[in-house]
Parts: sequence; structure tokens; C-alpha cells
Amino acid sequence: MRVAIGGISHETNTFSSIPTDLTQFQQRTLLRGDDLLRASRGISNVLGGMVDHASSLGWQLVPLLFASATPSGKIRRGTFEILANEMERGLSNAMRADPLDGVLLALHGAMVAEGIEDADGELLRRVRRAVGEDTPIVVVFDFHANMTPGIVAHANLILGFETYPHVDTYQRGSDAVTLLDQLQRRAFKPVHALRQVPMLVTLPAQWTNCATPMGELMDLAARMKEAEGIVNIVLSGGFPYSDIRDAGLAVVVTTNDNLALAEQVADRIARAAWERRERFTPSTTSIPDAVRIAGNGEVRSGPLVLADVSDNPGAGGACDGTAILVALLTAGIEGAALAVIADPDTVRLAGQIGHGNRGWFRLGGKIDRSHGSPLEVEATVRSVGPVDFINRGPMGSGTRTRLGQTAVLEVGKQGSAPVDVVVCDHRVQVLDPELFRAVGIVPEEKRVLVVKSSVHFRAAFEPLAGEIIAVDGPGLSSPNLAQFTYRRIRRPIWPLDEGI
Repeated sequence: MRVAIGGISHETNTFSSIPTDLTQFQQRTLLRGDDLLRASRGISNVLGGMVDHASSLGWQLVPLLFASATPSGKIRRGTFEILANEMERGLSNAMRADPLDGVLLALHGAMVAEGIEDADGELLRRVRRAVGEDTPIVVVFDFHANMTPGIVAHANLILGFETYPHVDTYQRGSDAVTLLDQLQRRAFKPVHALRQVPMLVTLPAQWTNCATPMGELMDLAARMKEAEGIVNIVLSGGFPYSDIRDAGLAVVVTTNDNLALAEQVADRIARAAWERRERFTPSTTSIPDAVRIAGNGEVRSGPLVLADVSDNPGAGGACDGTAILVALLTAGIEGAALAVIADPDTVRLAGQIGHGNRGWFRLGGKIDRSHGSPLEVEATVRSVGPVDFINRGPMGSGTRTRLGQTAVLEVGKQGSAPVDVVVCDHRVQVLDPELFRAVGIVPEEKRVLVVKSSVHFRAAFEPLAGEIIAVDGPGLSSPNLAQFTYRRIRRPIWPLDEGI
């Protein structure tokens, strides 16, 4: 089997003022040719699962391009065209050399470019144009994909993550290889049914823990997937911060040439989601209440983890909000550490002030006013320099995280309870306690850990946390969707509209 492999992945927060250009992809991940294969082998992500399994079968992989950028605003149209055209050109060249037996793609499903709402569907249209109707295209999507008719029209097989935190990415990549192999052997003829449920589900409410409504739906989908004739079921939570017509929870059911069965199963799962809609209201805590809990003196078996769900860079947040930091400093909470604040200016100033010295900083709040204003603080520079590390937790194990130039500041007036703050060049979601360890902070020794993340942090932090609180402050990933001005999303939709 000769199979092309690649992808373009971006989760686009259309409310973000941060434009996504080629530099954003170069900063995070931009792999071409054999570098794509070398960087993926043995790594716990979608491409790792694809490459390892395909290699074990003796397939010849034709690496194209894989590009990924930290969630932010719309992709510049020119950047999208550069990346999409490169992928299409690579496929066309590969087809001319020797027709491909298939295409494996790792996409996100919530990618929006300037002038292109359904950028994933448009990319798939171009991939289809390059390889023709007879070459199967198998795609793995993120759990937060906004499933569209364009996606379903151009892909032969659609898979999606089944966990949030995403701890099954490697398995889904491996599954894509298995299904492509079966498809090539004509073990089934895929037909799809798409159901877009009129629901915007916030990220904290998409947690797939078995006790949550999303967990119940995933269990229902897993049980129905075992029925005869079902090839695959994708239940996608959707990405509510993409203001496009097709945003929201969706179901895609693939059967073996049985459209009626696909529609029946899709309808049942969609109905089950709708019946649970009121339970998808997230449970979050205000900043004042969270800080009161942090200061109540309760003895815990591990640190109290405060998750800043509203300034999550993994959902397009600026990653420079200081509201929780201000509250911790005002309350005099001892033994606290916060990660991360993306603020290159502060990092450069820390380098000038030097290790062990004190100085005044204008910290955070520089990207927009959705995440608060800059904080004038006095701090001691505990360390400064480039930082990267390997994730060791269940999510993305083996992958490398790059913070760029990084400073650890001990923030607070002399004589008061300081907060250790990790400040870095790059907007990075805190997925793994290794981030703290990489900068010399032992997370288990802290009373309070503040992480900018909605749910992903749970995979690695739950085993060490004494308690976890989801904190709703200001920011572009806030679960309070009523604060956003939606202009393009289909209406009516829950919870923005009443009486539906």
C-alpha cells in the first residue's frame, strides 16, 4: 500500500484578535517530508498512531505536510492558500508518480480562514480534487470539531477523538490505518449520516468523565457502534468559539451501505444529546469564591488546582490574563504557583534585571482587554532562559512543548506571600506537571496551582491534586457564551435562544 499522510490543524477562535499567519505554524509545528515521519514515530498523537501502524503493515508512506498552530484568530487567507496549495500540489505530484492507495489526514475540524468558514471542508475538497474519486480519504478529527456537510461530502471515512482530555489520539490514528486497510480490501462500503444538534456546548461541559452528560453520550455511542452494520460513530462536542454556521455538537454515523441505519442511529444519539441539554450547563466557580476556598486552611492530600478555564490558550485565549493572580496576591495566599502568562516583553525585562534581582514589571493584559489590564507588580527573578520539555502524562506523552524564553517571577511585595509565576514567549496550555518541573517548581510541594486550561489538565493533574476547581474569570474561552456576539451561527440554538 502506498499512502499519503499529512494534515493542517487549527482550532480557530473567531473572537480572538490574534491573527494566525505562517509564523504561528512555524512556531508550533510545521513538518514536511521525511521530517514528518521521523517526528511522529513512537509519539502519542494521531500521526504517531498512523505512522507506527502503517509501518508495521509494511506500507509505503508518502509524507506531505503537517502544520499546527496554537488556537487563535482566523487564519490569514494567504497563509491558508500557501499550506493548502502545498498539500494539494504534493498529492498531485504523488499521483502522477504512481497512483496512491489512500490518504491519511490529521485535521482539527474547527479551522476557519479569512473568507472560508469551513476551512477543513475546503481543504478536503482540494485533496479530493488532487486524488480523484477512487482514492479513499480517511480523516481523524479533534473532539471539538464542528462537523459540516463539506467534511462529510469529501471524506470516505471520518474518525474523531472519543475522550476529553484527549488521551486516545494515538489509538484513533491507528484505527484510521485499520479502517483504510479494510476499505481497500472492500470489507465495507461507507455511507454517512450527519446530524447537527442545535447546541453550543462549552468546553468544561464537554469533559467525557463517565459521570458527565458527555460521558453518558460517549458510552451510548460506543454501545451502538457494536451493532451489526455500523462502521464508526463520531460524536463531536464542537467548538463554541467559532462563530460559523455549522458550529456545535454533531454526530456522524458511518455504516456499511445502509443509509437508513446510519440515519436511525444518528437520530437516536442526537435526540439523547438534546434531552440532556440542560445538564450541559457547566459548573464553575467565581474568582473570589475560588480564592476564599484556597485560603480557608483546609488540609488536602495534594495541591488545590485552580483551572483558569476562561483564558485557555488551547481554545484561543490570550494567555496573559492576570485576574486570578491579582486575587491571590490581594488575599495573601501562600504557596501558590501560576502557569503560564505569555508576555515576551516581561521575559526580556527579566533577563535585563537578572537572576536573583528584584524589579518592577508591567505583567500581562497586553493582547486585548478581554482578559484584563496589565498588572504593575514588584517581583524577584528566580530564573530566566529558554525552556522546553517532554510531556510525561497521559495526554501527548513523548511530545515536546516549547515555552520559548521563559522567566519564573516571585511576584509580590517584600514581606508578603509571593506567587511563583511562569512567564514565557509562547501561548501554551498547561497539560502536564512537567511544565512546572521544567522551570524548577515542584508542583506537589505547592498549596495552590493555577493552570490555564479548560479540561486537558485533568489527565495529568488529577492524580496529584487534592482538589480541582474550574474558575470562570474574564477571557475568550469563558463558559458564559452569552457574553459573545454571535453573527453567523445558525439560530435558534441552545443556550443562546430560549424556548427551543
